[in-house]
Amino acid sequence: MTVPHPASAWFVVLVTTAAQMVVAMSNIVLSTIAPKVAESLGVAPVLVGYHVGLTFGAAAVASIYGGIVVLRLGAARTTQLSMVSSVTGVALLALPHVGFIALGSLFIGTGMGFASPAAAHLLVRHTSPDRRNLLFSIKQTGVPLGGVIIALAAPILAVTAGWRWSLAMIATVGVATLLVTERARGAWDSDRRPTGSLRSTPFGGVPLVWRQKALRWVALAAVLFSGVQRILLSFTVIYLVAEGGYGLVEAGIMLSMAQVGGATSRIPWGWLADRLRSGLAVLTLICAIMIVSSIALILLEASWPKPLVYLLFFLLGASCVGWNGIVHAECARLSPPGMISLAAGGMSFFVFGGVMFGPPVFAVAYGTIGTYGATLWLMVFGGVAALGLLLLAHRQGSGRQRIHA
Repeated sequence: MTVPHPASAWFVVLVTTAAQMVVAMSNIVLSTIAPKVAESLGVAPVLVGYHVGLTFGAAAVASIYGGIVVLRLGAARTTQLSMVSSVTGVALLALPHVGFIALGSLFIGTGMGFASPAAAHLLVRHTSPDRRNLLFSIKQTGVPLGGVIIALAAPILAVTAGWRWSLAMIATVGVATLLVTERARGAWDSDRRPTGSLRSTPFGGVPLVWRQKALRWVALAAVLFSGVQRILLSFTVIYLVAEGGYGLVEAGIMLSMAQVGGATSRIPWGWLADRLRSGLAVLTLICAIMIVSSIALILLEASWPKPLVYLLFFLLGASCVGWNGIVHAECARLSPPGMISLAAGGMSFFVFGGVMFGPPVFAVAYGTIGTYGATLWLMVFGGVAALGLLLLAHRQGSGRQRIHA
C-alpha cells in the first residue's frame, strides 16, 4: 500500500489522530484500572481524582505555551515532544510508589498540552475550511478511540496479566507515532519561526481567546464540558462497582460503550456542524443530551435491561465525550489568521482547566455527600451552566461564519 505524501490532508489527520489516541490512553488508563492499582499500592480508589487533577493541571500549563513551541520548533517536532512526554509518564506510572505516579501525571499532562496546538496548526495548514468541522472531529476521535481500547483491554490485562501491561501497550503506540511523524517532519516544520520569543506572548493564547467575546463564552462552556467528561470517565467504573452491582470487567465494558458513543458520534457531529454552518447549534444539542443522559445515569438501577443500559452509556459518550472536535473547530473559525496554534493552545488551557478541577471537586464533594450516585448531580449542574454559556455565545452573533484559511 502506498503511504500518503507528508503534505496530504489525510496523512495529517492520521498522525494527529494517533497522537490524540496516545495522550488519551495515557491520561485515562489509571482511572480504568483504579481498583487494582489502589489494591497494589494500599490506597483508596477515589484518590484517582487527584491524579486526574494533577495531570490536567500540567496539561493546562503546557497548553499555554504549546502554541509558542509550535511556532518555534514546528508542529511535527512538537507532536514528537508530546509522544516522548507521554511515554515517559506512563513509564513512571508503572513504578510502585504514589510519588512516581504524581511525577508521571505531570509528564502525561505536558504531553497532552503540546498535542492539541500542534494538531490544530497542521489541520488548518493542510485542510480546506469547508471540511474543517469534519476533519477536526475525525482527529478528536482519537480521544474516545483510545478510551475504548483502554476500557476494554486494561481491566482484562489487570485481572489476567497485571495492570502494568496496559502501560507497556500505550508506550508502544506512542513510540510508533513518534517514528511515523519523523517521516513528515521536514515538510510540516518548514513554516517554523525559531526566532520567536516568549516575552511577546507570556501567557500564550489565553488572552487571545479571552478577548474574542464569542470565543470566551465557548471556552468557558468547554471548561464545564471537560469537567463533566472527566467525571464520567474517571468515576464510572468505581461507581458501577461500588454502588451499581457490576464487576470490574463488566463496568469496563460499560465505560467502553461511552467511549464508543464518543468515538462514533464525533464525525457525524462534525458533518452536521458543516451542514448547518453552525458549530454552536450542534454544541447546544450535545449539551441538552448531556443533561438528560446524566440524570438517567444517576437514576440507574441494576434491574434495568442491558440493552437500555448500553444505550444510556452510548448517549453519555455521544454528549459528554463527543463535543471536543466542534469546540476546536469553532476555535479555528474564530481565531485571527495565522494565530490558530496560539488560539488552540489558549482553548486547550480552558479545556484542561475544567478537567483539572472537575475530578478533584467530585472527590471533595463525595467526601461530604458519601455516595457516588448523589455526587454525580455535579454532571447535571455543569451541563445546565454550559447551556447558558452557549446561549450567550449565540447572542454575540458567533453563529456567523468567519472562516480563516
